[in-house]
Amino acid sequence: MDITRLRHIVAVSDTLSFSRAAEQQNITQPALSRSIAAFEARHGLRLFDRSRGGVTLTPSGSFVVEQARAMIRASDEFSRNVKLYTEGAAGRVAFGLGPLLGSLLLPDLARRLLAHGPELEIITAVKSPDQLLADLFDNKLEMIIGNVWQVSEVHGVALEEIGSLDLVHVVRRDHPLTQLEKVTPEALAAYPVARPVRLTGDQTDAGTFVCDNFHVLREMVEATDCSWITTPSFVHAELASGSLQMIDVEGFSNLKSGICVITLAGRTRSPVSRMVSDLVRMAMDDLGAEETASLDRTGT
Repeated sequence: MDITRLRHIVAVSDTLSFSRAAEQQNITQPALSRSIAAFEARHGLRLFDRSRGGVTLTPSGSFVVEQARAMIRASDEFSRNVKLYTEGAAGRVAFGLGPLLGSLLLPDLARRLLAHGPELEIITAVKSPDQLLADLFDNKLEMIIGNVWQVSEVHGVALEEIGSLDLVHVVRRDHPLTQLEKVTPEALAAYPVARPVRLTGDQTDAGTFVCDNFHVLREMVEATDCSWITTPSFVHAELASGSLQMIDVEGFSNLKSGICVITLAGRTRSPVSRMVSDLVRMAMDDLGAEETASLDRTGT
């Protein structure tokens, strides 16, 4: 169905004047008359009666105009939705994050996403890297926001680096290691370690605590002798209050974790996913500024 022709019909119905309708539609009156005549000829209906008193709508015309208005509204809504989708402001996006990035980014990222596109359907998954990759290859996720080192050797994916996070060793207040100006790896190994994932060969005489919930890790490190590698952004309040303290470990200065967007190689991305990448990049920039301020406040 020609939506433009339906607009011509509705314009004549609204104005009851072919000349005013033609002006409204930005076409000549003969062109408007031909457009409506073509519709009438195709469907065997007469839409308007013309007399010296003006233009009147026929019963057939009333029926057609009612249907035309509904189709025009649907067409306008379709065009609007496609435009929003193209701009990344509508549609569905499913993406995953690891536990740390989920805790750091997701609350602020959700706020940014909903502010940008209230009509978005946002589906997120916070899982381990292996689980996220399985979901990506099963097409349950369109993208993952994760650490470069966790996926750098995975085949069949494309990486887009979007930033990095500083990493520091932290321990509880009054931990024996805080008395050392420089902590050797041997001194560090004398105490248990907290990690979000189990590493190959991850066995120490002092013990290891593995938990993928960073909030639990943070509370546990505050209450035990465990050391923990984390980002200052996640523990900025604890560093400011002194309940956690950074330690300087030999060979581990200026640690950084590269953050990237992971997608299936060769797969065309939706506009929404590209918008998510842009917002994550903005959130990463804000985190970087917070980390710098946090490190400055602690004198590191």
